[in-house]
Amino acid sequence: MPDIGRVNRLTVSRQSPAGFYLDGGDLGDIFLSRKNAPENCQIGDIVDGFIHHHSDGSLIASSKTPLAQLGDVALLKIAQINDTGAFLDWGLDKELLLPYAEHMGEITAGKKALVKIYLDKSYRIVASMKLDEFIEDTAPHLSRGQRFDVIVAGKTELGYKAVIDNGYWGLLYDSDLIRPLRKGETLTAYVKKVRDDGRIDLSIQPINIGGNDIAAKIIAQLEANDGFLAVGDKSPPEAIYSLFGVSKKIFKQAIGRLYKQKRIDIEGQGIRLLKP
Repeated sequence: MPDIGRVNRLTVSRQSPAGFYLDGGDLGDIFLSRKNAPENCQIGDIVDGFIHHHSDGSLIASSKTPLAQLGDVALLKIAQINDTGAFLDWGLDKELLLPYAEHMGEITAGKKALVKIYLDKSYRIVASMKLDEFIEDTAPHLSRGQRFDVIVAGKTELGYKAVIDNGYWGLLYDSDLIRPLRKGETLTAYVKKVRDDGRIDLSIQPINIGGNDIAAKIIAQLEANDGFLAVGDKSPPEAIYSLFGVSKKIFKQAIGRLYKQKRIDIEGQGIRLLKP
């Protein structure tokens, strides 16, 4: 059976002057207007259609793919606000309802809201800003090193809360970042640690990059630059990342080990390779 709120691959079963009908199986025929149909659409064609509700409650389809689908967490622009609630621009002609009961804090038309898209009790596709009601605090089944696209939800004392795979909370630590993050920003992150309580620590760097690997890169760069690099523990995070692809924290740990091993000297303007 096709999934409401998602893009489905369906067959055109019949047509009318106003448009086409897609075979929705147990859901019955689903109307696809000519405006929202692919060019040169015909009976028997298989089309990708996003299924959602018309204002009269019937199911309709669109060949347009929305900015976000059912189950997604997304940052969407608030198009308008009226007595029913706020309406979000999600890339379709019919805007997405954000009911008043699902608001958090003050909202303003033209601004953006970070929301979870879900089916309410009457099976309408709606949005909610109350992410904690949908996002799990723990994900003990995840493994160290797994890669995900995450969306930043907000700042904490330690770093940033981020939503993993639209369903789990993770934490990105300030000490592992090279720049501030924005609410609603999507980025690639890796599971750094699954804590004993099942909560997830994240990193923006692949976990297989270890201190020894970075130390080897530092030595190689020193050897290629006459034994000196104008970068050190006081350098900005961006400069370190551009050279080595790691956070300032990992870089400092690596040069600290090299210093203790008497392989480099840390000077005021940078680091210098010591002769064996």
